[in-house]
Amino acid sequence: MTKEQNYWARVCGRRLSRRQALRLTARAGLGVAGVALLGCATAQAPTSTPPRAPAATPTSRPQPSPTPTLKVPESAAFAYSLDLNSLDTHIDSTRQGTAVHDLTYDGLFRRSRDPGLELIPGLALSHQWIQGKVWEVKLRSGVKFHNGEEFDAETVKFNVERQQNVDFKPRYISDFKDIEGVEVVDKYTVRIHPKAPDPTMPLKFVQSMIVPRKYVQEKGNEIMTTEPVGTGPYKFIKWVKDEYIDLELNPDWWGWKAGGIRAGKPQIKKLRFRPIPAESSRIAMLKTGGVDIIHPISADSLPTLKDVSGSQVLLMKSGFSAWIAISLFEEGSPLRDKRVRQAMNYAVDVDTIIKTLLGGWMSRTYSVVGSAYNGYDPNEKPYPFDPKKAKDLLAAAGYPNGFEVEFHNPDFGHTKQKDFVQAIASYLAEVGIKTKIIPYSGTALFPQPQFTAKKGPTGIFYDSRGTSTLDSDFVLYQNIHPAGPRSWTYYRSAEVEKLLEDARTTLDQEARVRMYRQALKIIKEDAPMIFLWEEPYSFVVNRNTLPAANPRLWLVSLWDYGPA
Repeated sequence: MTKEQNYWARVCGRRLSRRQALRLTARAGLGVAGVALLGCATAQAPTSTPPRAPAATPTSRPQPSPTPTLKVPESAAFAYSLDLNSLDTHIDSTRQGTAVHDLTYDGLFRRSRDPGLELIPGLALSHQWIQGKVWEVKLRSGVKFHNGEEFDAETVKFNVERQQNVDFKPRYISDFKDIEGVEVVDKYTVRIHPKAPDPTMPLKFVQSMIVPRKYVQEKGNEIMTTEPVGTGPYKFIKWVKDEYIDLELNPDWWGWKAGGIRAGKPQIKKLRFRPIPAESSRIAMLKTGGVDIIHPISADSLPTLKDVSGSQVLLMKSGFSAWIAISLFEEGSPLRDKRVRQAMNYAVDVDTIIKTLLGGWMSRTYSVVGSAYNGYDPNEKPYPFDPKKAKDLLAAAGYPNGFEVEFHNPDFGHTKQKDFVQAIASYLAEVGIKTKIIPYSGTALFPQPQFTAKKGPTGIFYDSRGTSTLDSDFVLYQNIHPAGPRSWTYYRSAEVEKLLEDARTTLDQEARVRMYRQALKIIKEDAPMIFLWEEPYSFVVNRNTLPAANPRLWLVSLWDYGPA
């Protein structure tokens, strides 16, 4: 059993006392029957035992066991909770979209399937630092987009400049705005010139995929929203909003060819992605054979899977962390007092929420980055549950009777989100902090114009973040630094800002770890968030129809179909 499997076995073996269960169900507004104290048992198809061969006679010759042939399905369907907001990989920010983009596009680099998730070649064959801060990249030749357009150095230059376009509002603009220019050395060589040494440059091209230059220039940026073209293992066929997205195999993908990362491996020819918001409906579709993989799944639903032949629950480490952001925007707000923010952390019994509402599947953190990120200190402890200390801090800050605050709750499609937000609100109320929960449905993420115009928000709000880079810069700079596009807490610390700035221009990786460790320690003390947990990605796979589907990290990656 692997280290991670051992971890989940320990987590899923926990049980709460009746007192703990009653306490949390009362806080969340649920009946006792509304919380199922379940383990992480999986419903799997029974495995047949091969018939015993007759005993060999002295004159018989041993016969080799036949190698089982993997049956590759013609098609597969995947159900997730929310639809994408765009098929343009440079715009869409949904976690559901990550799987679709990973199939239709390529980045310059990818993550390997090994436990270390090492950086491996994608559309780039190699990279090296030259002349101090310049980054030279050798590109893969002979690659074509799904429309026949050739991939080359000019394509890379165009992609960087597209993601620097403020009017276009790309999702990764903060990652690319500090690049001075891209030099085309020859058809398959580029040199990227950052304003300062950038140790994260290769990682930017793991999560940022490559789009076709000529196609976008001729058709306009908007064409990629509904008719995307990539170089990836699958081609886009059709998108019916809120119903399905269809993809089909790209037989010319470089990864299938000799020397490619999936050369000679099994290939599913057709894929369908279906947005199904209700978990019960996703499970029903799995039961009837309408889909082969569903995501997410909650611990409460495990009993309903027992009569689904072949179903297997998989919990995959995701790199995502969740928190309640605390806005310091409003003048005179009690939230501007560090003691108040610390009190909010002491007030919420996060461990009981994890154990009771979330089936023990989450892993508690003390920061906004999870344990897989550089700089995360496994010896640092999160805030303990201490309502008395919370009340004492509120009184010392001048709020002995508490105060009222808005609690924004955007729907990210997370399992049990409504319940755990209500539980958090109930814990805060017990120390005097009354909240008004404001829900946002679908893919709406608060009043975005208000955020981007630096006019708010006020109050507190549920948020989460994770990236395929597994580098703290991509979470901390975006969410903590004032220049970050998601610095919606309006938290300011000159010391933290300098640490984050130095870490993103220091090539010494060990020094960067020390900087992030120090920054995370300060952020914990200043408490601009109520720190919650790391989120695993939860899948249910029908092993009868998809015996070798291997979701990894937070991607479905059905192009990776085959034995792990």
